[in-house]
Amino acid sequence: MSNITSASKSYNFVTMNDAADPTFNQLLGINNINTIVGYFGSGETGHPNQGYILKSPNYLTNITNANYPNSAQTQQIGVNDNGVSCGFYADNDGNNFGFVYSGGTYTSVTHPDTGNGTVNQLLGLNLGYAVGFYTDGSGVNHGYSYNIATATFASITPPSSFNCASTTATSTNSNGDVVGFCETATNTTVSFYANSGNYIMFSVPGSTNTQAFGINQLQTVVGSYVDEAGDTHGFVATSVTTSSPSFRSLDHPSAVGSTILNGINDAGSIVGFYVDAAGNTNGVLATANGTGTASVAAGSGVASGTAVTTTAGSTAAGSNAAKTVASTSTSGGMKLTALGALAGALAVLFGLV
Repeated sequence: MSNITSASKSYNFVTMNDAADPTFNQLLGINNINTIVGYFGSGETGHPNQGYILKSPNYLTNITNANYPNSAQTQQIGVNDNGVSCGFYADNDGNNFGFVYSGGTYTSVTHPDTGNGTVNQLLGLNLGYAVGFYTDGSGVNHGYSYNIATATFASITPPSSFNCASTTATSTNSNGDVVGFCETATNTTVSFYANSGNYIMFSVPGSTNTQAFGINQLQTVVGSYVDEAGDTHGFVATSVTTSSPSFRSLDHPSAVGSTILNGINDAGSIVGFYVDAAGNTNGVLATANGTGTASVAAGSGVASGTAVTTTAGSTAAGSNAAKTVASTSTSGGMKLTALGALAGALAVLFGLV
C-alpha cells in the first residue's frame, strides 16, 4: 500500500463514554455548535443500542437520551446546526427504519421502493435534506436523499460506468455535497462525492476498502480505510473533487486495529470511535491543535497527540420507552453492526448476526 501520512500528532483526542455502558460507545455526528450525537450499547442481548445527544460545553453533564419511542434499539447518527438529528431505529423483529428528530418529535422514514427489504437508515443531514440508504428484498443497498419539509425522496446512484453493485449515501453539507461509498462488482469498496448529478470516485491509495462517512462545508471528508494487514484506520481527505485528492490517516493513540471517523464540522472537529486493547469500543472527539474544542470537553492543557479519557454520567435515569424494550432475536440477541464499524461489515450491516 502506498504510504499515507499520519495526522495523529496534529490532533487532540478525548474519549467520551456513557457510564450506562462504558464498554461500547460510538460518537457519530457533530454540528457547528459542537452538539454531538451517538449511542451506547453493542446490540448484544442485554446491551441494546441506545441513542444520546451530548451538548457543548459541558458534555459530561449535558447528555440526553434520544431513542425512538417504543423501539428496541436506536442509533443517533447525524445532527444539523438547528439541532435536528437523524438516524435509525429497530423494532423487535430487527427491521430498521430511518428517522428525523426535530423539536422533540420523531418522524419515521421508509423509502417507498424498499419493498420486501427490512432496512432503511438516514446517516447524515443538512438544514433541508437527509441522506441514507435502503436495502431491497434482494439485499442490495440504494442511496437516497429525503426532503425533510416535503417528505419526498430522490435517488443517489452513481453512473453505471462506476460499476457499483450497492450504494450507501452517508453525509451531506449545506452546499448539497454528498459523500458515501459503494461496493463494486469486483468486491472492492470505493467512496464517492456527488453534487447536482455529478459523481467523483476516490479511494485511499492501495486500499480495497475506503468508506467516506462525513463531509463539511470546506469539502473535508472523513471516513475509514482498510490496510493490507486488515486493520481499519480513520482518514481525513481534502481535494476529493480534484484529480489529486490528499489523504492523511488519523488513529486514536490507544486504538488496536480499528479507528473509524464518522463526522466532521466546519471547524474540523471530528467524532468517531476506536477499539482499545481490552476490546472495548470507545467514542472519541478529535480536534486539530489550537481549535480548543477538546479543552472545552476535558479541561485545558491537552498535549498534541495525547488521549484524555472521560466518562459521562449515565443516561439511565429518565430514559424513554425505547430504553426498556428488550431486544429479541432468533440468533441469541439483536446486534446492529455500527455504521462503518469494521470494514466488510456492510454485507451484514444492521441485520441480525
